[in-house]
Amino acid sequence: MCNDPINITITTASSLIQTTSAPPISLPILKPESTVSPCDLIEEAAALHCIGPLVDYAADLSNNVLHPPLSAVEMTCDKYNQYMMCTQGVRPDCRQSRAPNIEFMYETICEEKFAAIMKEEKVCLLEVENDKNVKECFVNKTNTLRDETPDTVSTPTQNYECTVIQAYVDCLIEREDTTCRDAVKIEISFLSMLAKRNSEARCELNTDATKARPKAQPLEECDTQGNCKCRLPGYYYEAARKKCLDVDECESLSSACSQKCINLPGTFECSCDQRFYKLAADNRSCERLDQSPMWLFFAHGQSVWNISTDGKSFQLQRAGLQKTAMIDIDVKENRLYYADIGANVIERMNIEGTFPQAVQRFDVDGLEGIAVDWIGRNLYSLRREDILAQSLDGRFRQSVYKNVMKLPRSIALHPAKGIMFVTDWSANAFIAAASMDGSHFRKIVTDRITWPNAVAVDIFAEKIYWADAFLDTIESANMDGTGRRIIIADAGSVPHVFGLAIADDFLYWTDWTYRGILRANKHNGENITVLAQTALLPYSLKIFHKTLQPEQTSTCDTRKCDQLCLLGENGAATCACGEGFDLQTDGKTCRSNCSESQIECGGADPKCISKIYLCDGLAQCSNQADELNCPPRICLPGQFQCHDNRKCLPPGGLCDEVADCADSSDEIYCSHQTKTSRGEFVLNSPSRKEKRSSDYWSENMI
Repeated sequence: MCNDPINITITTASSLIQTTSAPPISLPILKPESTVSPCDLIEEAAALHCIGPLVDYAADLSNNVLHPPLSAVEMTCDKYNQYMMCTQGVRPDCRQSRAPNIEFMYETICEEKFAAIMKEEKVCLLEVENDKNVKECFVNKTNTLRDETPDTVSTPTQNYECTVIQAYVDCLIEREDTTCRDAVKIEISFLSMLAKRNSEARCELNTDATKARPKAQPLEECDTQGNCKCRLPGYYYEAARKKCLDVDECESLSSACSQKCINLPGTFECSCDQRFYKLAADNRSCERLDQSPMWLFFAHGQSVWNISTDGKSFQLQRAGLQKTAMIDIDVKENRLYYADIGANVIERMNIEGTFPQAVQRFDVDGLEGIAVDWIGRNLYSLRREDILAQSLDGRFRQSVYKNVMKLPRSIALHPAKGIMFVTDWSANAFIAAASMDGSHFRKIVTDRITWPNAVAVDIFAEKIYWADAFLDTIESANMDGTGRRIIIADAGSVPHVFGLAIADDFLYWTDWTYRGILRANKHNGENITVLAQTALLPYSLKIFHKTLQPEQTSTCDTRKCDQLCLLGENGAATCACGEGFDLQTDGKTCRSNCSESQIECGGADPKCISKIYLCDGLAQCSNQADELNCPPRICLPGQFQCHDNRKCLPPGGLCDEVADCADSSDEIYCSHQTKTSRGEFVLNSPSRKEKRSSDYWSENMI
């Protein structure tokens, strides 16, 4: 043993460390290039941390973004002020040494007089920044530059940065639109200041539109035999036109953008909703900012359950139900909504487990879908031929569309756009898009569709997805029905889908054949995973997370409607009244107009209800007006008691166009009535009854 010290340059207790007789070890010491730095270690770390928000505009380096948008001068200068506050503990010479070019740029933008000019031209600056032709021009020029080395694009008086800036100036000068010329001058002036910030760079921009511009190198390359190809990626050669054309990666879906895709000449850009997501390192995926867990809620016939997205955690949410297939979630109030067809009721309950509250105690039979409007604060539903909207507490309800459906099945909303999507699986099956205010109904998918059991909206990608339980497919399309494509087409993977939901980059669905909940990639249907299997058939499926129901202001916030406010397209909102009320001339106030076949509820909950619910044992009116002076009940709760007190009927026997009661009290107050030529109701007979093809309960409930 020997006691030779390890040979290092820092005096430490290493002289006490003993080694073998091996030669002394010399550790290389890495030194900064400059031996004198204006920053110590702490200051440098602080400065680099604070600079981050100032360079957000350049997140995608491939696009050669030159500076923050001048149209957003207020936001830009707010960021700069925050940066200065963040670096208060850093010496100025240190701070300036970390990002001198960035500081110069922000100081220039936020100079009082220059900032004032930009504020005045804000609208025009935004128009220039969004000018599609300018963007395409700049992308084409910079694509050409990327294919060449800096040596080939720079002259003795121009560096690579200067060449890029000059390319953008050229595109601004070549801009065909003659509007907003002052904004173009401001942009060019600012670029000139950036180019001249460093005297050593010797960047003299050519800003004279009359001077000749170098001719752009053609995209086409042809050999002596006339075989041509495109010089740059992102283009394809069309022989008929003898020209290279842009590949639209967004239309071909080769981009695989999680949310939005913007096609550009020779390339594309993916973008994310910056309120809730950030673009991942692959420049395609969107990473959710709020990483709190998502929960799946699904209807299970006699119960409602929630389950974690990895399938490892189950929890019973609501038990003791009769026939529940349709549910939805309201994240804002932390509530679960569900329709129990067997009990003829729509209820809601706090997800933490408080007692349920009835929203609708009548006209629930035949319901085929519910959906919460989390912005306008309404509940939409499909019932028989109609689409209905009602306040979330159930006080006011109206049909926004009548007689537009035949065999409805599923409904999904995009409240921010004021659009709903509904499916119908009748002989002429379809998917329709409709304004949520009842103003416009149009069918968007009518061919190659049979049993569209489920529909869901990807609000961030602005696409719809649906599952066809007959064709065994899951498909997607744009919100107008264009861009249709098959995601999964495999009877072994999707043999009988019932519920469908979307979150992040995943599709989730319930399947009757599997009796389970499954998941797959929403772009290509790959990585199909069975998350859980259930004892009974699983029905409607929804996902709980605040990201999926983003809060935003709407016109309803200021409309001050008396009863209902219905969202429409393009930011519209309309006041409406519940059944039995008329909208007054002020467009806001509602006044009772109950018919002879209705009961008027008074008190704090004014509304009109059909006399068919008179003395049914369930108070529909808050003041009990429908249950006063009634004969004794002989029927079970939820059953209809004929007004002659001689017979009890299930909810499905009401308003079916066949009189089951001797006094016809199950039909005389209905909107659809079946009478003989003498005006009498036809008594029920088996030959007159038709089995509803949408009644899946009798066959599938255990």
